[in-house]
Amino acid sequence: MTGMLTDRLRRRLAGTARTVRRHVLPHLIPRAPRRRLEAMGPARVVGLLSSASGLGNSGRLCIEALEAAGVACQAIDVSAGFFAENGISFPRGTAGPRDADRGGDKSRPAIAPTIYHLNPPMLLRGLVASGLLAYYRAYNIGYWAWELETVPPEWIRAIGYVDAILVPSRFCAETLTRVTQKPVVVVPHPVPAGDEPATDRHASRPFTALGIFNYGSSFERKNPLAIVRAFRLAFPSGQPARLILKTSDGARHAGDALRLKREIADDARITLVDGVWTTEQMSEALASADAYISLHRSEGFGLTIAEAIMRGVPIVVTGWSGNLDFCDPDGAYLVGYDLVAFRDTHGDYAEIADARWAEPSVEHAAHLLRQISEHPDEARLRAVQCRRHLRAHLATSTYRRALEQLQSGDPRATGER
Repeated sequence: MTGMLTDRLRRRLAGTARTVRRHVLPHLIPRAPRRRLEAMGPARVVGLLSSASGLGNSGRLCIEALEAAGVACQAIDVSAGFFAENGISFPRGTAGPRDADRGGDKSRPAIAPTIYHLNPPMLLRGLVASGLLAYYRAYNIGYWAWELETVPPEWIRAIGYVDAILVPSRFCAETLTRVTQKPVVVVPHPVPAGDEPATDRHASRPFTALGIFNYGSSFERKNPLAIVRAFRLAFPSGQPARLILKTSDGARHAGDALRLKREIADDARITLVDGVWTTEQMSEALASADAYISLHRSEGFGLTIAEAIMRGVPIVVTGWSGNLDFCDPDGAYLVGYDLVAFRDTHGDYAEIADARWAEPSVEHAAHLLRQISEHPDEARLRAVQCRRHLRAHLATSTYRRALEQLQSGDPRATGER
């Protein structure tokens, strides 16, 4: 009963917040004039930098990548304004506010970039939290990941507040270029390579599959019930195998968390862990896995999939949407699917009436899990191929290269296709 009341209250508060951001803030915050990018840096990076969410991780990766490429950054964390603080440490940046405002040139105020790692429904609140004066002085870029082929009205309205859009995949780019002529540039999340993955996989322990998701990213889209069903079909009761489901934000989505617990029931081989993990804990979980599984219905990119690949973990993933940019077909275990009518009322999805997404085959996913379990040497070789493919993909499109294209007016960085 408490969980139901909490969910009901959360939905009511969310409805009030939507009304304010859609109908009040746009009247209070004028759009900045269109600008041309004049300076490579220092840049401002605004996001949920201390949050354990995917948005938080994308902002942290952006800062690390820019500074590694020689572009100084000012890091601005707005997690508190979205009640999303998780105490995650983040790179603070090497540029101060004055440096970012003048683009590193002390003689005149140059137009430098600000990159907002905030999806459109969060953007206006983010502008206020990070400083409206700085917003009006900057070349403003939204880093946005959308998971469907149809864009909700609020996203389209938000385009008016930015000068350009960065997206993590061609799937996202193809969707957004249908609704804007502003520059849309693909910059995949710069997933760290880390240490070389281990070449041997835990022969003395039961086969272990791992899935990771945040309830706040849409339970239906992440589709964890299908993971449980595929695992049980691959390894019927009594067979020595384990499934670890690492989740977060379960307390705020009690109804969905209960659905998952009911699906797991009393299967002691399935471990459900909800909470915030450190980078080290996440690394250890990936290192202990024999397979990573994501039976998503759609992904804008698939950051946890990419992180698993970098750790040399064989991946069983839906063969559709943004993750196809880096999931090598000869290395990844791609799950077959049917394209079906989209159905979800989570967040911005409630505004979408006519769209489609994938329904991955539980039977095929189970077959691929068994294949990895029965042929571990082949799976390791395919994981090496996947990692090689991902590293090559990340090298072709970087934040610095995207900013250079925007600065030069390169036609490849425009919405004209």
